[in-house]
This record gives sequence, structure tokens and C-alpha cells, in this order.
Amino acid sequence: MEALGRDVLLRVLGLCACRDVLALACTCREMAKMMRDDEVWRELAEHKWGPAVRQLAAVQPGQWAAWVKHRLSTSSSPLSPLDLVQEHCPDPFQHLVACVLCSRTTGGPLVRQAIQLFLELYPTPTDVLGAEEDSLLVVMRPLGLPATRLAAVRGIAHDFLATDWQDPSEFKHCGKFVSDSWRIFCRGHRSVHDVEDKNLQRWLRWRLCGSTETNAEPKQRQRASAKRKRAEEKPAEAGTLRSGRRRSGEAAASRGARPAGERRVTRAAAAAGVTKASAAVAGKKPAGAQKAHGRQRSGHDAAAAH
Repeated sequence: MEALGRDVLLRVLGLCACRDVLALACTCREMAKMMRDDEVWRELAEHKWGPAVRQLAAVQPGQWAAWVKHRLSTSSSPLSPLDLVQEHCPDPFQHLVACVLCSRTTGGPLVRQAIQLFLELYPTPTDVLGAEEDSLLVVMRPLGLPATRLAAVRGIAHDFLATDWQDPSEFKHCGKFVSDSWRIFCRGHRSVHDVEDKNLQRWLRWRLCGSTETNAEPKQRQRASAKRKRAEEKPAEAGTLRSGRRRSGEAAASRGARPAGERRVTRAAAAAGVTKASAAVAGKKPAGAQKAHGRQRSGHDAAAAH
């Protein structure tokens, strides 16, 4: 630890997530002693975000550790096949700036180049606040809405250090997309339910399940699987309900299987048969037979007349 030097050590700690810094303190006694020194956390803040920390941050003695930890990432995430712009910005301040700059853009190569150039020229809040507006606008102009983006980035740079913020939605021009992205990539949030942006949903789905599919595709597979399952099921036996329960009593006997070759009797045919049977019992001929008998009688009457 002593061989590295204090400046080198602060640079290394500035590149690490908060969880990694605390893990180093657990494995090294000298590092653990340093992490208990509040002055080290103040120096880390100034080394990471520039001299503006001393001017804007109103931190009480003994509170620098909590102040810095809140502004560091608590987790780190691997790059996904989606290759989102904010994936390449693990630093919370740069992550917020990248989200504001890529919002309402196509996310194409020109947009990525402009965002990368901006973060290379102005990587800290001190750099953003100390730069001239014209120089900032020149870099932002390919992204569109340069005046709005300038106000948003400058507001983030100031409030990131000067206010006791808890969520990026408290910053000017920062909405739910910026807040969700910060919670996912800088705080390790892994729930899809309250995330609205489709790309963030796909990234979470890839992180949790290893797939970037949308919700509609699994539902289609489920419907296809259910259809195949129904096709593979055996047909229901005669005398049973579709649910598998067997009918009881005379209903099962009357609705049992028909002999081979016997035609199915429909309700209309059964009703017609009952009508004919009732007419025969009453001594009446069916309507067709009455017409034939009438024609035969009229023939006999004509022969007698001749």
C-alpha cells in the first residue's frame, strides 16, 4: 500500500465501485484503517469530481464517507449484447450525463461518438461547470435540443455536488428513464415490473434470464405448447364428460357408444320419429299417406262415372 503512493491509491479507488472499495478494506488491514479516516473520503471526492467539491459540497465533519458512498456505484455489471450507451459509463455522474444526452435520440453511431467525445472532454462536474457554454453546445449539437441538454447537464453537475439528493429524478430535466437507468446500473436494481423503457427491460431480461426476448414471445410459445398438448391428449371415452368424469345412471347408458355402422340420430330426426309413432297409435295416417289415398279414391270415382 505504501509503495503505491496516496495519489495512485486514490485514483484506483475512484475507479472502483463502492462495494469493491469496501471489499478491499476487508482484505487489507492498512486499507481498513484508511477507510475509517474521514479525511481520506474527502480527498477521494476531490480527486474523483474535481475542486468544485470543496466549493459546493456542504458536508459536516465525519460525514464524508456517507456522502461519497452515495455518489459511487454500489455494483458493477457486465456488458450485454444490446450494447446500450449507458452500459459503458459505470461512473454515476457520467452515467447520468450519458442518459440525458442519449434521451430522445436514435442511439446511432453519430450519437455515440458525440456522447463519448463529451465525456472525454468533460468527465467531472468541475469540468462541466468550468467550461464555456459555446464549447459545450458545439459537442451537443449533433444530438439535437442542445439548449435543453445544456441546461440538464449543468443542472446535474451542480446538484450532484451541492444538494443532498436521493434519486436522480430530483434533478432538473431528469425523468423516469434516467432514474431507472441509474438504479439498474449504479444500484443493482433487478426488477422489470416498474421499468418503462423497453431497452432497460430487455437488458434486465438478459441479466436475469440470459435472453432479450419481449413478453409477447414467451406467451406465443406457451400458447403453441398448450395447443400441442391438447393435440396429444387421447379423445374422451364414450359416456364421459370432457373433464374426465363419467356420467352416472341412465344418462350414461342412453348416451353410450353406438354400434358400428349405426348412424347418429339428430334431435330433429328423433322428433319426427316420435310424431309418426304417435300418429300410428291414434289410427291416423301420415300426411304423405293421406295424399296418396286421396289420389287413389279420385281415380275410382272417375272409373264409376264412365
